[in-house]
Amino acid sequence: MSAASRLWHRAPLWRTCVFSILIFTALTLLYPPAYLTRAIPALQPVIDRINRTLGRSTPPPAPAPDAAPSPDAPPDAPPPGQQADGSGAPGAGGPGGTQVAAPPITSDLSGAIPFAGRILPLPAGTWHPVLTTQSGPHGELLSNVLVRAEGGVVTGVIIARGSTQSLPLSTVDAMNNGCHDDRNYLSRVITTDPKVMECWFTGHVQIEGQPLSDSIDIQTAFNRLHVLGFPIPYVMLVATWDYAEIAADHGANIENVTILLSPARKGTMTLPAPPDKWMKQLLPQNPGAERFVHQANDWMEGWTAMLRRGFHGTLSADAPELARAARDPASVMNAD
Repeated sequence: MSAASRLWHRAPLWRTCVFSILIFTALTLLYPPAYLTRAIPALQPVIDRINRTLGRSTPPPAPAPDAAPSPDAPPDAPPPGQQADGSGAPGAGGPGGTQVAAPPITSDLSGAIPFAGRILPLPAGTWHPVLTTQSGPHGELLSNVLVRAEGGVVTGVIIARGSTQSLPLSTVDAMNNGCHDDRNYLSRVITTDPKVMECWFTGHVQIEGQPLSDSIDIQTAFNRLHVLGFPIPYVMLVATWDYAEIAADHGANIENVTILLSPARKGTMTLPAPPDKWMKQLLPQNPGAERFVHQANDWMEGWTAMLRRGFHGTLSADAPELARAARDPASVMNAD
Protein backbone atom coordinates (compact mmCIF):
# COMPACT_ATOMS: atom_id res chain seq x y z
CA MET A 1 0.00 0.00 0.00
CA SER A 2 1.43 3.36 -1.01
CA ALA A 3 1.85 6.32 1.31
CA ALA A 4 -0.97 8.19 -0.45
CA SER A 5 -3.43 5.33 -0.06
CA ARG A 6 -2.49 4.88 3.61
CA LEU A 7 -3.03 8.60 4.17
CA TRP A 8 -6.38 8.37 2.38
CA HIS A 9 -7.59 5.63 4.73
CA ARG A 10 -6.13 7.03 7.95
CA ALA A 11 -6.84 10.78 7.59
CA PRO A 12 -10.58 11.50 7.30
CA LEU A 13 -10.02 15.23 7.78
CA TRP A 14 -7.61 15.28 4.85
CA ARG A 15 -10.16 13.41 2.71
CA THR A 16 -12.77 16.00 3.62
CA CYS A 17 -10.43 18.81 2.56
CA VAL A 18 -9.83 17.16 -0.82
CA PHE A 19 -13.56 16.79 -1.45
CA SER A 20 -14.13 20.38 -0.29
CA ILE A 21 -11.60 21.68 -2.80
CA LEU A 22 -13.51 20.05 -5.65
CA ILE A 23 -16.89 21.23 -4.40
CA PHE A 24 -15.83 24.82 -3.78
CA THR A 25 -13.99 25.00 -7.11
CA ALA A 26 -17.20 23.98 -8.89
CA LEU A 27 -19.24 26.51 -6.90
CA THR A 28 -16.72 29.24 -7.72
CA LEU A 29 -17.04 28.56 -11.44
CA LEU A 30 -20.84 28.46 -11.24
CA TYR A 31 -21.17 31.57 -9.06
CA PRO A 32 -17.93 33.54 -9.47
CA PRO A 33 -17.40 36.56 -7.22
CA ALA A 34 -16.71 39.79 -9.06
CA TYR A 35 -13.34 40.35 -7.38
CA LEU A 36 -12.09 36.98 -8.62
CA THR A 37 -12.86 37.69 -12.30
CA ARG A 38 -11.12 41.05 -11.93
CA ALA A 39 -8.09 39.46 -10.30
CA ILE A 40 -7.88 36.54 -12.78
CA PRO A 41 -9.20 37.75 -16.18
CA ALA A 42 -8.40 34.38 -17.75
CA LEU A 43 -11.33 32.88 -15.83
CA GLN A 44 -13.91 35.03 -17.64
CA PRO A 45 -14.01 33.00 -20.92
CA VAL A 46 -14.39 29.78 -18.91
CA ILE A 47 -17.22 31.25 -16.85
CA ASP A 48 -18.93 32.64 -19.98
CA ARG A 49 -18.81 29.21 -21.60
CA ILE A 50 -20.30 27.56 -18.52
CA ASN A 51 -23.10 30.14 -18.43
CA ARG A 52 -23.90 29.61 -22.11
CA THR A 53 -23.98 25.85 -21.59
CA LEU A 54 -26.40 26.29 -18.70
CA GLY A 55 -28.50 28.77 -20.70
CA ARG A 56 -27.70 31.68 -18.42
CA SER A 57 -26.89 35.20 -19.57
CA THR A 58 -23.52 36.48 -18.47
CA PRO A 59 -23.71 39.83 -16.69
CA PRO A 60 -20.89 42.25 -17.34
CA PRO A 61 -18.24 42.21 -14.60
CA ALA A 62 -18.70 44.81 -11.92
CA PRO A 63 -16.17 47.65 -12.07
CA ALA A 64 -13.56 47.87 -9.37
CA PRO A 65 -14.72 50.21 -6.60
CA ASP A 66 -11.52 52.22 -6.74
CA ALA A 67 -11.27 52.35 -10.51
CA ALA A 68 -11.45 55.84 -11.90
CA PRO A 69 -12.97 56.42 -15.34
CA SER A 70 -10.49 56.92 -18.13
CA PRO A 71 -10.25 60.55 -19.24
CA ASP A 72 -10.24 59.39 -22.86
CA ALA A 73 -13.41 57.31 -22.57
CA PRO A 74 -16.64 58.99 -23.69
CA PRO A 75 -19.38 59.08 -21.06
CA ASP A 76 -22.02 56.38 -21.35
CA ALA A 77 -20.41 54.77 -24.39
CA PRO A 78 -22.94 52.65 -26.30
CA PRO A 79 -22.55 48.87 -26.36
CA PRO A 80 -21.19 47.25 -29.53
CA GLY A 81 -24.58 45.86 -30.52
CA GLN A 82 -27.84 47.71 -30.95
CA GLN A 83 -31.12 47.16 -29.18
CA ALA A 84 -33.36 44.40 -30.40
CA ASP A 85 -36.18 46.75 -31.32
CA GLY A 86 -34.09 49.27 -33.23
CA SER A 87 -32.97 52.64 -31.96
CA GLY A 88 -35.79 55.09 -31.49
CA ALA A 89 -38.60 52.56 -31.82
CA PRO A 90 -41.73 53.51 -29.86
CA GLY A 91 -41.66 51.50 -26.67
CA ALA A 92 -44.53 49.42 -25.36
CA GLY A 93 -45.24 51.32 -22.20
CA GLY A 94 -46.32 54.72 -21.02
CA PRO A 95 -48.63 56.62 -18.72
CA GLY A 96 -51.54 54.33 -19.44
CA GLY A 97 -49.67 51.20 -18.41
CA THR A 98 -49.22 48.07 -20.48
CA GLN A 99 -51.52 45.09 -20.88
CA VAL A 100 -49.56 41.94 -21.70
CA ALA A 101 -50.95 38.69 -23.09
CA ALA A 102 -49.11 35.46 -23.91
CA PRO A 103 -51.08 33.56 -26.58
CA PRO A 104 -50.49 29.83 -27.19
CA ILE A 105 -47.12 29.58 -28.85
CA THR A 106 -48.27 26.43 -30.67
CA SER A 107 -50.37 28.51 -33.09
CA ASP A 108 -48.99 28.52 -36.64
CA LEU A 109 -48.97 31.73 -38.69
CA SER A 110 -47.75 32.36 -42.22
CA GLY A 111 -48.24 34.69 -45.16
CA ALA A 112 -49.79 37.76 -43.52
CA ILE A 113 -51.83 38.50 -40.42
CA PRO A 114 -54.15 41.34 -39.31
CA PHE A 115 -52.38 43.83 -37.07
CA ALA A 116 -53.52 47.19 -35.66
CA GLY A 117 -56.23 47.47 -38.31
CA ARG A 118 -53.73 46.80 -41.09
CA ILE A 119 -51.94 43.81 -42.62
CA LEU A 120 -48.59 42.57 -41.34
CA PRO A 121 -46.71 40.45 -43.92
CA LEU A 122 -44.58 37.65 -42.52
CA PRO A 123 -41.27 36.42 -43.92
CA ALA A 124 -41.08 32.84 -45.16
CA GLY A 125 -41.76 29.94 -42.84
CA THR A 126 -44.08 29.25 -39.95
CA TRP A 127 -44.27 31.84 -37.20
CA HIS A 128 -45.61 31.47 -33.67
CA PRO A 129 -47.05 34.19 -31.40
CA VAL A 130 -44.95 34.91 -28.32
CA LEU A 131 -46.48 38.04 -26.83
CA THR A 132 -48.98 40.80 -27.51
CA THR A 133 -49.22 44.09 -25.64
CA GLN A 134 -51.47 47.12 -25.60
CA SER A 135 -50.18 50.36 -24.12
CA GLY A 136 -50.53 54.12 -24.17
CA PRO A 137 -52.93 56.45 -22.33
CA HIS A 138 -55.86 55.09 -24.35
CA GLY A 139 -54.44 51.73 -25.38
CA GLU A 140 -53.61 53.08 -28.82
CA LEU A 141 -50.24 51.34 -29.25
CA LEU A 142 -50.24 47.62 -30.02
CA SER A 143 -47.26 45.32 -30.25
CA ASN A 144 -46.91 41.75 -31.41
CA VAL A 145 -43.87 39.51 -31.02
CA LEU A 146 -43.56 36.40 -33.19
CA VAL A 147 -40.88 33.72 -33.40
CA ARG A 148 -39.74 31.29 -36.08
CA ALA A 149 -37.66 28.23 -35.27
CA GLU A 150 -36.13 25.43 -37.31
CA GLY A 151 -34.45 22.39 -35.86
CA GLY A 152 -35.38 23.70 -32.43
CA VAL A 153 -33.26 26.86 -32.86
CA VAL A 154 -34.69 30.35 -33.35
CA THR A 155 -34.14 31.66 -36.88
CA GLY A 156 -36.22 34.81 -36.66
CA VAL A 157 -38.12 37.12 -34.35
CA ILE A 158 -40.60 39.81 -35.43
CA ILE A 159 -41.37 42.77 -33.19
CA ALA A 160 -44.24 44.76 -34.70
CA ARG A 161 -45.69 47.92 -33.19
CA GLY A 162 -48.52 49.96 -34.59
CA SER A 163 -50.91 52.69 -33.56
CA THR A 164 -54.68 52.38 -33.71
CA GLN A 165 -55.06 56.14 -33.16
CA SER A 166 -52.84 59.02 -34.15
CA LEU A 167 -49.86 59.69 -31.89
CA PRO A 168 -47.98 62.95 -31.20
CA LEU A 169 -45.51 64.00 -33.88
CA SER A 170 -42.72 63.71 -31.31
CA THR A 171 -43.09 59.94 -31.72
CA VAL A 172 -42.08 60.31 -35.36
CA ASP A 173 -38.95 62.23 -34.42
CA ALA A 174 -37.92 59.45 -32.04
CA MET A 175 -38.49 56.81 -34.73
CA ASN A 176 -36.49 58.76 -37.27
CA ASN A 177 -33.45 58.85 -34.99
CA GLY A 178 -32.82 55.15 -35.48
CA CYS A 179 -32.21 55.63 -39.18
CA HIS A 180 -29.25 57.91 -38.50
CA ASP A 181 -27.29 55.65 -36.16
CA ASP A 182 -23.67 55.38 -37.28
CA ARG A 183 -23.59 51.74 -36.18
CA ASN A 184 -26.15 50.72 -38.82
CA TYR A 185 -24.90 48.50 -41.61
CA LEU A 186 -27.17 50.30 -44.05
CA SER A 187 -29.79 53.04 -43.73
CA ARG A 188 -32.38 54.21 -46.23
CA VAL A 189 -34.56 57.30 -45.82
CA ILE A 190 -37.41 57.48 -48.34
CA THR A 191 -38.69 60.98 -49.07
CA THR A 192 -41.28 60.51 -51.82
CA ASP A 193 -44.14 62.12 -49.87
CA PRO A 194 -43.80 65.14 -47.53
CA LYS A 195 -46.61 63.76 -45.34
CA VAL A 196 -44.84 60.46 -44.81
CA MET A 197 -41.74 59.52 -42.83
CA GLU A 198 -40.35 56.21 -44.02
CA CYS A 199 -36.95 54.71 -43.38
CA TRP A 200 -35.31 51.37 -42.77
CA PHE A 201 -31.96 50.20 -41.54
CA THR A 202 -30.01 47.09 -40.65
CA GLY A 203 -27.68 46.41 -37.74
CA HIS A 204 -27.00 43.65 -35.24
CA VAL A 205 -27.71 42.81 -31.63
CA GLN A 206 -25.77 40.62 -29.21
CA ILE A 207 -28.27 38.44 -27.42
CA GLU A 208 -26.06 37.83 -24.39
CA GLY A 209 -24.04 40.16 -22.21
CA GLN A 210 -26.20 43.30 -22.56
CA PRO A 211 -29.86 44.31 -22.28
CA LEU A 212 -31.84 43.54 -25.42
CA SER A 213 -34.15 46.50 -24.97
CA ASP A 214 -35.66 48.83 -22.41
CA SER A 215 -39.17 47.94 -23.61
CA ILE A 216 -41.32 45.65 -21.52
CA ASP A 217 -42.63 43.73 -24.53
CA ILE A 218 -39.14 42.77 -25.72
CA GLN A 219 -37.93 41.85 -22.26
CA THR A 220 -41.01 39.76 -21.51
CA ALA A 221 -41.03 38.06 -24.91
CA PHE A 222 -37.39 36.98 -24.73
CA ASN A 223 -37.84 35.85 -21.15
CA ARG A 224 -40.72 33.66 -22.31
CA LEU A 225 -38.62 32.20 -25.13
CA HIS A 226 -35.87 31.46 -22.63
CA VAL A 227 -38.28 29.77 -20.21
CA LEU A 228 -39.76 27.69 -23.04
CA GLY A 229 -36.28 26.50 -23.97
CA PHE A 230 -35.83 28.16 -27.37
CA PRO A 231 -32.09 28.43 -28.12
CA ILE A 232 -31.31 31.84 -29.62
CA PRO A 233 -28.05 32.47 -31.52
CA TYR A 234 -25.68 34.81 -29.73
CA VAL A 235 -25.88 37.38 -32.55
CA MET A 236 -28.94 38.33 -34.59
CA LEU A 237 -29.11 40.67 -37.54
CA VAL A 238 -31.65 43.45 -36.95
CA ALA A 239 -33.71 44.89 -39.81
CA THR A 240 -36.06 47.72 -38.84
CA TRP A 241 -38.72 49.51 -40.90
CA ASP A 242 -40.28 52.73 -39.61
CA TYR A 243 -43.33 54.31 -41.21
CA ALA A 244 -45.38 57.30 -40.10
CA GLU A 245 -48.13 59.15 -41.92
CA ILE A 246 -49.61 62.51 -40.96
CA ALA A 247 -53.22 62.09 -39.77
CA ALA A 248 -56.14 64.49 -40.24
CA ASP A 249 -55.80 65.67 -36.62
CA HIS A 250 -52.13 66.58 -37.28
CA GLY A 251 -50.91 63.60 -35.31
CA ALA A 252 -49.27 60.57 -36.92
CA ASN A 253 -50.31 57.01 -37.64
CA ILE A 254 -47.24 54.87 -37.17
CA GLU A 255 -45.91 51.37 -37.63
CA ASN A 256 -42.55 49.99 -36.61
CA VAL A 257 -41.48 46.49 -37.63
CA THR A 258 -38.21 45.02 -36.44
CA ILE A 259 -37.10 41.63 -37.73
CA LEU A 260 -34.30 39.70 -36.07
CA LEU A 261 -32.68 37.16 -38.40
CA SER A 262 -30.31 34.41 -37.37
CA PRO A 263 -27.03 34.24 -39.29
CA ALA A 264 -26.30 30.79 -37.80
CA ARG A 265 -26.31 27.61 -39.84
CA LYS A 266 -29.80 26.16 -39.96
CA GLY A 267 -30.59 24.06 -36.92
CA THR A 268 -27.40 25.08 -35.11
CA MET A 269 -25.95 27.95 -33.08
CA THR A 270 -22.83 28.13 -35.28
CA LEU A 271 -22.19 31.67 -36.50
CA PRO A 272 -20.12 32.65 -39.55
CA ALA A 273 -18.12 35.00 -37.32
CA PRO A 274 -17.55 35.33 -33.55
CA PRO A 275 -20.06 37.51 -31.66
CA ASP A 276 -17.56 40.34 -31.19
CA LYS A 277 -16.75 40.57 -34.92
CA TRP A 278 -20.11 41.87 -36.19
CA MET A 279 -19.44 45.58 -35.92
CA LYS A 280 -19.63 47.39 -39.23
CA GLN A 281 -15.94 48.21 -39.41
CA LEU A 282 -14.97 44.55 -38.83
CA LEU A 283 -17.19 43.00 -41.51
CA PRO A 284 -14.55 43.08 -44.30
CA GLN A 285 -12.39 40.83 -42.12
CA ASN A 286 -15.21 38.27 -41.79
CA PRO A 287 -16.51 37.26 -45.24
CA GLY A 288 -19.25 34.98 -43.91
CA ALA A 289 -20.76 37.72 -41.76
CA GLU A 290 -20.35 40.30 -44.52
CA ARG A 291 -22.13 38.02 -47.01
CA PHE A 292 -25.10 37.54 -44.68
CA VAL A 293 -25.37 41.29 -44.04
CA HIS A 294 -25.36 42.01 -47.78
CA GLN A 295 -28.06 39.39 -48.33
CA ALA A 296 -30.19 40.93 -45.60
CA ASN A 297 -29.74 44.42 -47.06
CA ASP A 298 -30.79 43.19 -50.50
CA TRP A 299 -33.79 41.40 -49.04
CA MET A 300 -34.97 44.47 -47.14
CA GLU A 301 -34.92 46.52 -50.36
CA GLY A 302 -37.85 44.43 -51.60
CA TRP A 303 -39.49 43.52 -48.29
CA THR A 304 -40.20 47.13 -47.37
CA ALA A 305 -42.57 47.33 -50.36
CA MET A 306 -44.61 44.49 -48.82
CA LEU A 307 -44.64 46.22 -45.43
CA ARG A 308 -45.79 49.46 -47.05
CA ARG A 309 -48.62 47.71 -48.88
CA GLY A 310 -49.63 46.01 -45.65
CA PHE A 311 -49.80 49.36 -43.89
CA HIS A 312 -52.21 50.64 -46.53
CA GLY A 313 -54.23 47.41 -46.59
CA THR A 314 -53.51 46.58 -50.23
CA LEU A 315 -51.74 43.27 -49.57
CA SER A 316 -53.31 39.82 -49.37
CA ALA A 317 -51.79 36.77 -47.70
CA ASP A 318 -51.91 34.72 -50.91
CA ALA A 319 -50.33 37.33 -53.19
CA PRO A 320 -47.67 35.67 -55.41
CA GLU A 321 -45.31 38.62 -55.02
CA LEU A 322 -45.49 38.23 -51.23
CA ALA A 323 -44.33 34.62 -51.43
CA ARG A 324 -41.40 35.65 -53.63
CA ALA A 325 -40.36 38.57 -51.45
CA ALA A 326 -40.72 36.64 -48.19
CA ARG A 327 -37.58 34.52 -48.63
CA ASP A 328 -35.28 36.20 -46.13
CA PRO A 329 -31.64 35.05 -45.89
CA ALA A 330 -32.18 33.16 -42.61
CA SER A 331 -35.01 31.12 -44.14
CA VAL A 332 -32.80 29.85 -46.96
CA MET A 333 -29.67 29.34 -44.86
CA ASN A 334 -27.97 26.02 -45.59
CA ALA A 335 -27.56 23.43 -42.88
CA ASP A 336 -24.01 22.72 -44.01
